[in-house]
Amino acid sequence: MTHDLARSLRSFAVPPAAALAAAALMIPAAPVDAGAQATSLERRAAGPILERLDSLQATLAPVSTAERLATADDPARDRVLARVGEMWKTEMQDLSDWIGRHPEVGFEEHRAADTLSAVLRSHGYEVEQGVAGLETAFVGTWESPAGTEGPTLGVILEYDALRGSTGAFHGDQHNAQGPVAIAAAVAVQEYMVREGIPGRVMAFGTPAEEVPPPPKATMYRAGVFDPADVLVRSHGGSGTSRSRPGFGSCCLNINAVTYTFHGRPAHQRQSWHGRNALTAAVELYTAVDHMRPNWRPEASIQATIPEGGTAPNVVPERAVVDYYIRYPDEVYLEHITGMMEDAARGVARATGTEVSVENYGRYRDGISLGTLEELVWAYAVELDAPERDPERTRPSGYEETGFVSRVVPGVGVNVHSTTAANHTHQMLEDGLSEIGHTAFRMDAQIMAAVLYHYVADEEFRAKVDREHRVLSGQFDRYLERLDEAYADELSISVVAPGNR
Repeated sequence: MTHDLARSLRSFAVPPAAALAAAALMIPAAPVDAGAQATSLERRAAGPILERLDSLQATLAPVSTAERLATADDPARDRVLARVGEMWKTEMQDLSDWIGRHPEVGFEEHRAADTLSAVLRSHGYEVEQGVAGLETAFVGTWESPAGTEGPTLGVILEYDALRGSTGAFHGDQHNAQGPVAIAAAVAVQEYMVREGIPGRVMAFGTPAEEVPPPPKATMYRAGVFDPADVLVRSHGGSGTSRSRPGFGSCCLNINAVTYTFHGRPAHQRQSWHGRNALTAAVELYTAVDHMRPNWRPEASIQATIPEGGTAPNVVPERAVVDYYIRYPDEVYLEHITGMMEDAARGVARATGTEVSVENYGRYRDGISLGTLEELVWAYAVELDAPERDPERTRPSGYEETGFVSRVVPGVGVNVHSTTAANHTHQMLEDGLSEIGHTAFRMDAQIMAAVLYHYVADEEFRAKVDREHRVLSGQFDRYLERLDEAYADELSISVVAPGNR
């Protein structure tokens, strides 16, 4: 980094770390090795594909490329990052805190969506609200005065709060993600104006990250993300990290499934006239617990019974069990889901009830790119981001549904912003204090750096696009090999193309 940028960053309480950058980046290129997969069967199935991806990483040299870009004497880049810091300090930090103190749960984020839309309009964006049939989703689009023939840069904004037992609260720091993204987007668009660079910047307002069905999947199916050439987002957390290149998810593959039992009401004094839906729901809950030893230990299955009747002296005619079914890969996940549906139908027969099953939310593996992950890490080192863990994590895509990252290259940025676990009130407090404020500003600067290099450096852009093209081209083959491996080992074949 130049001395001018170092002085500028000091004014935002950022100690420059150029002296540490070279040492921290003396890490070999990130192989897509077996550690990227969670189970031995996954590793066996992925073997030939990972060999090809390893060869690609060696060709792209993401670590040395990132080091070169992050440590180069680049006044234009320095001006962009300084502008991000200025915007955060004078405008976006207060906006982040305001959203944090006015929490709204998923699909009800009207004030947050309207406020973020208004801020985008003030910076020259045309904003469409209610996209993809989602009332609190929006898309802001800015077009360069030099024309739109260049790249379309995308940022993802989130703003929903958690559902807490004492009310909504921003215990996952989504209050910051909109302001962070806007600061990065505006700084880069101003650079494009100065340099006469054609293209567009698009801001995707994505509600209800915490509530299935996942809105990003809905927006993906509606083609909302189709114009983007690259996407970046941020998220708070307890460490500063990066992912391995390859296929994976932050939170395992998930099926969100409800089992609704329908019975017949009766007074409890004559309960034999009724058919107790709550009994059926409890039987399913118990049956699933008893089935756990039959599943691979990596499975994580969580449930609640949100509906179980209205009065103790009335046989419940309706009860609902809501499950999140998780597994590291989507093939075995479907096997578990099928067994649970069989159990639900068996319970319904045993209790004289009927059951309807709805898979109302699917979260799947995404694609992580070494070119972008290493660039994010290089700038985290350069900015001296706290609590850096040099060990690369399992591939995670860059957004929770996985589907979007399969079709648009991108990266998620997460600088250490809390000393607490996610989904806690302490995480909210950290997000409103110096630890969060500093991290969020770094998030925005790193996001801006990624967008800057993508639009300014044709060679880097070509590497990103090539890596994504190869990985997305191998993804279906990876699922096919998983299906074959499970068929050989367990005599099951469970994934139809429609589930993918």
